[in-house]
Amino acid sequence: MFTFEPANYIENEAKDSVFFVIFDQSILSFSNENFIRPITQDELTWSFIEEKERHFLGYLNKQPCFVILSEKNQCELENSIFIDMRSALGRMPDQLFDVIARSIQIINWSKDHQFCGSCGSTMKKHDKERAMECSNCKGQLIYPRISPCVITLIYKDNEFLLAHNKNFPPNFYSTLAGFIEPGESVESALKREVKEEVNINIKNLEYFSSQAWPFPSQLMLGFYAEYDSGELKPDGEEIDDAQWFTVETMPVNIPPANISISGKLIENFINKI
Repeated sequence: MFTFEPANYIENEAKDSVFFVIFDQSILSFSNENFIRPITQDELTWSFIEEKERHFLGYLNKQPCFVILSEKNQCELENSIFIDMRSALGRMPDQLFDVIARSIQIINWSKDHQFCGSCGSTMKKHDKERAMECSNCKGQLIYPRISPCVITLIYKDNEFLLAHNKNFPPNFYSTLAGFIEPGESVESALKREVKEEVNINIKNLEYFSSQAWPFPSQLMLGFYAEYDSGELKPDGEEIDDAQWFTVETMPVNIPPANISISGKLIENFINKI
């Protein structure tokens, strides 16, 4: 069982610290273990990992927890291997998903803000806040950016709508989702996305839950919505197939409920029928 308390600043690094190690978009794991876990201070010492940067994440089981960006995808620990972050999702215990998502987003934010967008000078980590500070512009701070998205399961009586995105594997279906545009409310974004992607109108929006999704830095806001009107028609650009399903006819390949808010929306709806 893991408990995680996010934090942005630590006075002194303790000897009992633990570390997640990332290279590019892959994370350090062990081929002889079922789940991804952080490594200990001793393991880090003997890993001979070439550390490019590190960031404090907070406290994992009351131990200081850091993410390290490695210069290379090399580690001397036995059975160690770097695996692609998306393929690692099924090997993350539920309680570790949030801290690993935080790791990925902070590393990506740091890599993308090495230089000031106003003057081009080098940015550096702020001493106390989770921010990058320009070495030239006084008071110019860049905080991690989050991209809010809406995701919805649309229902009609006991039927629910799932769609196949052109970028999905064959026969893989999921709920509809999209980014919130500047100036939009969550509700208007949801209605617009559904209309654009499958040409139908929705009503009775009901908030379900949210999830941080680190590919690259999204906050997924999950909703249920009832079908209102319109003829189902995929846009052909992003969505190439969309269908009404029942529990008996639902596709085999859908997002897993243990790691995806889309899967949780589907599972929860089925359980309420």
